[in-house]
Amino acid sequence: MAFPMHLVIDGYNLIHAGAEFWADGQGGDEPEALAEALRLYRQEKSHKITLVLDKGPDHSGGRASLRGIPAIYSGAARSADDVIAGMAAAQGAGITVITDDRDLGQRCRRHGAEVIGAREFALKLLDAALGAGSSAAGEEEPAWDFTTRKKGPSRREPKARRRQKSRLDRL
Repeated sequence: MAFPMHLVIDGYNLIHAGAEFWADGQGGDEPEALAEALRLYRQEKSHKITLVLDKGPDHSGGRASLRGIPAIYSGAARSADDVIAGMAAAQGAGITVITDDRDLGQRCRRHGAEVIGAREFALKLLDAALGAGSSAAGEEEPAWDFTTRKKGPSRREPKARRRQKSRLDRL
């Protein structure tokens, strides 16, 4: 059994990556809707989740809980990207960062953190929130290949991509 991962989520980046999933047309409630989807996801996967959002209700930053999901607000003086990069510096390979922000992704990778695209995670989050799971995605187990053709190292994906695939499979 795979151990639970610590997912650090760039909140507004994920909101914009999957806006059609939780936007109700009225605006302003997206962090709450995202937190609800994350709560449902956590029930299914039991990963540790930290949602990082810019500013905050009173612009001073701090911690809160949105629908049972721990949230960190950056405050007016810092950006959510800086908070996430600081967490990556402190925890390194112990976290998986969910963002599509290239600069933030590079900053986190320098400290050993794994980075998963927000759009990819949004689709997995939607599956969990709808209760679809991986069985509804139409994925089948690959059949055994009985050929004698060797694959060798030239056909092997780079180690970083294999590691990222492994983390994606565990999401």
